Amino acid sequence: MTVIKFVCAVSFVLALSVTTAIGASESLRDLELTVVDVTHSGRITVRMANASHQKPLKVWTEANSWGALRWRVVIIRKGQIRTVFEDADGVGFTRNIPVADTIKVGSHIDRHLDVNGEYWSTAGGEKVQFESGDQLIVIYEVPPENEAKQMLVWYGVPTLVGESGRR
Repeated sequence: MTVIKFVCAVSFVLALSVTTAIGASESLRDLELTVVDVTHSGRITVRMANASHQKPLKVWTEANSWGALRWRVVIIRKGQIRTVFEDADGVGFTRNIPVADTIKVGSHIDRHLDVNGEYWSTAGGEKVQFESGDQLIVIYEVPPENEAKQMLVWYGVPTLVGESGRR
């Protein structure tokens, strides 16, 4: 199978699973992710929405080890694949306590990812510049740790596919 056919097959399967989380959290389907903005300079705004019609949804704040470093982005450009991810090297917390943000029913919060930021790892240290037509696969992975279960914080692995436009 050629790389292009493989990428197309993977993109098709992932496109069908947009905003569908995989994991064991009771509130698994309550978290919906949407890419709302992509800039040429490597910034992505991801909307985390509470799709529950019944209860608030908790997600870890990014200021502690439970919520930090949970994002990965796969960039597909002209049949080539590149992965960037948040890297824990050098990250330290002066006070590390499990704190969650609460998303009200029908509401959302936005997370701003800068794939050229201090805690992101890119192949060879090259800066990422998004181009029109780039396919982006955004992955948010939160493991089912004891604190998440005790504090009723969402956990799972939702994946979404977005496309870069010109900015």
